[in-house]
Amino acid sequence: MIATNAAETMRTPVLSSVKTLVLKVGSTVLASASDGVDSRMLGVIARQVSWLRSRGIRVVIVSSGAIAAGRMKLSLGKKSLTLAMKQAAASVGQSRLMWGYERAFSRHRLMVSQVLLTPRDVVNRNRFINLERTLETLLSLGVVPVVNENDSVATEEIRFGDNDRLSALVAGTVKAGLLLILSDVDGLFTADPSRDPKAIRIPHVDRVVPEIAKLAGVTRSGLGTGGMASKVMTARWANQWGLPVGIVNGRESAPVERFFQGEGTLFCANGPLWPAKKVWIGFFSEPAGDLILDDGALEALSRGKSSLLAGGVSRLEGRFEPGDVVRLLDETGRELGRGISRISSEEMAVWANGGKKGARSVDSWPLAVHRNAMTLWAREE
Repeated sequence: MIATNAAETMRTPVLSSVKTLVLKVGSTVLASASDGVDSRMLGVIARQVSWLRSRGIRVVIVSSGAIAAGRMKLSLGKKSLTLAMKQAAASVGQSRLMWGYERAFSRHRLMVSQVLLTPRDVVNRNRFINLERTLETLLSLGVVPVVNENDSVATEEIRFGDNDRLSALVAGTVKAGLLLILSDVDGLFTADPSRDPKAIRIPHVDRVVPEIAKLAGVTRSGLGTGGMASKVMTARWANQWGLPVGIVNGRESAPVERFFQGEGTLFCANGPLWPAKKVWIGFFSEPAGDLILDDGALEALSRGKSSLLAGGVSRLEGRFEPGDVVRLLDETGRELGRGISRISSEEMAVWANGGKKGARSVDSWPLAVHRNAMTLWAREE
């Protein structure tokens, strides 16, 4: 569908402001019936990354396709695979996939690297910082990191779920200005375009409201684990911390350039990009406990400049140590945000509810969560 001038105008400032871009390449884009990986598409991707690099934009690729490549190499056909067989296919296919990237990018004098991740690499704060440093170093050296989930060791219980979510995590790690998802569809439509000839592509979405989320369920990819629903939910998730997300048909020529000319769908960010630390606290971390806050603490935090004192906690749940992330809840159980606790649950219990055991003044209450180590949904979402 030909883009409107309004769509082009909206995307011009996005391109000019982006310094780092995460490009997610889905299985349906790379799949090849002959050898599992479409070398022609890898060539298209390499040319598009070269185009971005010529404009001073650093690129990280999150690539699917390892299992599909391994499946073809092992002659497994289209039959359903056990977890062990998926892991084996990923192990065989990953090297095949990376060799394809290496060969395609070398034609443009670009170097690629392989980065395999598990959820623990982003959930754990120290690992997250290490990943952040590694990716930043690779980018500073002019390398194009190619990221994928480590499917050869991932289990159904411990995995990202799909590479749409992984791509958003990577974008948050490198402080990307845009996540662009290459798929086998032209974007989000008002109906399923394969069934309804009157379906209209939606050029941009200001906010993923329930009506938009409902539309996402009518168009699904076949080969990958995501589909349009996964992509739209990923966009809603990432938009909260200020990350715009685009979806465009990656099977067409020059998909990245076409997106910036108005093709596909752009999901606009809800506000400015958050610092990486706040993104990690709010979206990547795994909370170890809950703090239920009293009315005074809620009022203080709502003003936006206060830290949380231990005396403002009416009760707590779970066991945690200093440095662990905790959820901040009101008395109804609604999550208001998350933060890094400065004290253990044992010490917090002594001081909770105004420090009754010591009957001390507010000035003597210890700091529970510092403002700079806190993410609040009410104010920042």
